Amino acid sequence: MATPQNPTNPTGAVRSLMTELGKGAFWAVLIRGILAVLFGILLFSAPAAMAVALGIWVGAWFIVDGIFEIAHALQARKQNLSWGWELAGGIAYVIGGIVIMIVPLTFAVMGGTVILLMMASGMLIRGILSVASKSFKGWSKALGVLDIIFAVIMFIVVFSNPGAALLALAWIVAIYTIVFGLSLIIMAFVARSQTKKAFNG
Repeated sequence: MATPQNPTNPTGAVRSLMTELGKGAFWAVLIRGILAVLFGILLFSAPAAMAVALGIWVGAWFIVDGIFEIAHALQARKQNLSWGWELAGGIAYVIGGIVIMIVPLTFAVMGGTVILLMMASGMLIRGILSVASKSFKGWSKALGVLDIIFAVIMFIVVFSNPGAALLALAWIVAIYTIVFGLSLIIMAFVARSQTKKAFNG
């Protein structure tokens, strides 16, 4: 009679499969972490160039998506289906993509400004609600006041010196991306080490 295998101590084909999956996961996480670190370094060292590249990428994506939408609208027209609004949307996407690719830095600056204004608005609303709420007391009220102060400062900086505000935003994103990438690299090696210990133990 065959001896039942211990599920906590895989052998043979199962062990080989788990090893291969472990290696694949290790490399996937490691490469993702390295790419994140490289992206963060590039964004930190050359934010303007990265902003231009981002604008060109978004513009190209709009154009390609618009072309596919136009093709789908023309196909729907042949089948006597509704196609007018879809065609108009595809044309608008293509035109918008061309404009973005012509002035990618302007698009990136406008997009970044909108993000900063949304962040400041969110902080301001949260601060006002925290201060006005009767359920928040002590430190919660103090944090609400800080939210309002930082929101006002963000509004002043964005409207008085948007370039400096956007550069600060780019640096924040770069630092976060680098830290995130390093965390992934560390996680990959830790997981690989634990997998080896589990198999050798």
